[in-house]
Amino acid sequence: MKTTTTPGRQDPGHGPDHQTTDQHDRHDRTDGAPAPATVSDAVAAVIRERADHVFGVVGNGNIHLVSALTSAGFPYTAARHEAGAVTMADAFTRAGGGVAVATTTYGPGFTNALTPLTELVNARIPVVYVVSDIPSDGPRPIDVDQRAITAALGVTVVTATPTNATAAAERAFTVAARSRGPVVLFIHYDHVAAPLAADTEPVTDPGPVPPATAPSEDAQPASAFRGEETDTAAVARLLTGARRPLILAGRGVVESGTAADVLALGDELGALFVTSAMARHVVDSRWSLGICGGFLHTGYRRTVADADVVLVLGAGLNSFQSVLGTIFGPTARVVVDHVRRPTPVAVTDRLTGDLRDLVPELLDACRGEAASDRGRTWRETLGELPVAESDELDPGCLEETAADGLLDPRHVMRRLDALLPAERTVTTDGGHFLGWVPPYIDCPDPHGTVLVGTAIMTIGLGLAAASGASVARPDRFTVGLCGDGGSLMGFADLETFFRVTRRGVLVIVDDGAYGAEVHQYVREGLDEAPMLLGGVDFSRIGAPFGVPGLTVDRPGQLADDGEVAQFLAEHGDGVSVLHIRISRQVVAAFLREDFGGDAEDDGTAATDPEPQAR
Repeated sequence: MKTTTTPGRQDPGHGPDHQTTDQHDRHDRTDGAPAPATVSDAVAAVIRERADHVFGVVGNGNIHLVSALTSAGFPYTAARHEAGAVTMADAFTRAGGGVAVATTTYGPGFTNALTPLTELVNARIPVVYVVSDIPSDGPRPIDVDQRAITAALGVTVVTATPTNATAAAERAFTVAARSRGPVVLFIHYDHVAAPLAADTEPVTDPGPVPPATAPSEDAQPASAFRGEETDTAAVARLLTGARRPLILAGRGVVESGTAADVLALGDELGALFVTSAMARHVVDSRWSLGICGGFLHTGYRRTVADADVVLVLGAGLNSFQSVLGTIFGPTARVVVDHVRRPTPVAVTDRLTGDLRDLVPELLDACRGEAASDRGRTWRETLGELPVAESDELDPGCLEETAADGLLDPRHVMRRLDALLPAERTVTTDGGHFLGWVPPYIDCPDPHGTVLVGTAIMTIGLGLAAASGASVARPDRFTVGLCGDGGSLMGFADLETFFRVTRRGVLVIVDDGAYGAEVHQYVREGLDEAPMLLGGVDFSRIGAPFGVPGLTVDRPGQLADDGEVAQFLAEHGDGVSVLHIRISRQVVAAFLREDFGGDAEDDGTAATDPEPQAR
């Protein structure tokens, strides 16, 4: 065992450097606030009304805005990198904290934020990003064309000026909520402290916001991807006539509040369930097979492929979720409640409408079909669900160590699931190790799994994501899982995680390499040397902050009464670090299948990348 600690660490959230105001302890957002005098004041006033938290890095382009917020007591968390600020706002939203705002200065502050901004676009997370822009009379030598960049990313842009500051800020929040995507609110640099004009534009409803469109998901052909448009009566007949119906529930079910009706629909049909990663546990049923696609346990693959009718509600069917179009059987009827883009799965039937109307209508229509004509349900035929995993289906999956003697990551994740507090938020960076987290580490509800970065398959956002989740749900234990490469990339906000996390642990899963690159490209004859990272003692990274750490490299440490259990018991009321060395010989299923794409697809993300990232 290797453990390090530094005495004297201040209680997180209560030291003099703490720069997060607890959203649950703040005073009223508007009482005592002066009437807006400047553009920044007006935008800040709208933020106080419409948002729950702001994350930012200050600069001369946004310091007036941030000051207007913090001086009024509004909850603000200081990030240490602009990418971290946007990522924290993303994770705060996904973790169920409410409405989040990110803010940075112009130029390098803006360009530093582009990767998580792209993630917001592709994952369609409704965050308002307030950033200063070039002066209204034209660019300076230090400026970049921020509007061209946002246009290339497909981000909605609103501009606040002295004549429309309040109306523009209101519009930004309304559009973000309606379109389920980010909105960039620009303020020209010479307007940030400019007084409001005497005559200003009134606040008006922007009207219906058209859904975002996206090009083809990837280069794969998708015949009949949109399916034939049908109605609920026809789908009800199809479902009640099915022998093996399967319901895939996604984020749309979570956000529409239709989970109870989806559960009732499945019970009426005797159907099985799967979910997307962002809708985990949205349906509380013993007949749920877990997360669909690349995170599905091997023992459930055959069952999912046996479904003869698949009803997809509020979820998507991109490469990851559909396993390159192979997740369902070739003759399955696939009914989707919306199809915004091509999919690898041939959709046969398409429903349109709001889930809040659609699901109850389907339930009533199915109840209206004669039950006596249906025969035995799939649940009755199965009796119970198959075994999720076995050595026969996946040789070596139950071992504690791999052939090289290092820890098998599947064993590590099983043991962490057993040892970590059950009431938790699990955040995961991108990387090879991601393939083992959702299948093995459970969470209480759909907001308990936060996978920031998967929509564009990036790494390095994990620490910031864990920070945002900690702020969103201080009542829960935060489990921030990162790979070794992603941790080294994202250390700018290591201090932030330690500062804002009341109870939690940073788990660094270390295979000494950019593992995905090793498994994809060494076999093609490429040089392994630039893919290797080894030699970092991550257990000591918290020492300057008084945060204890433990290196884990033996199975016995993960036993019920082992060193990890003792370490967590000792430090569970604060924040700590687990450095877990794993074998590089075990390959995650999503790389064995050789597919890529958004692990959290809900049918609204934009274009998926090629197979991929570290």
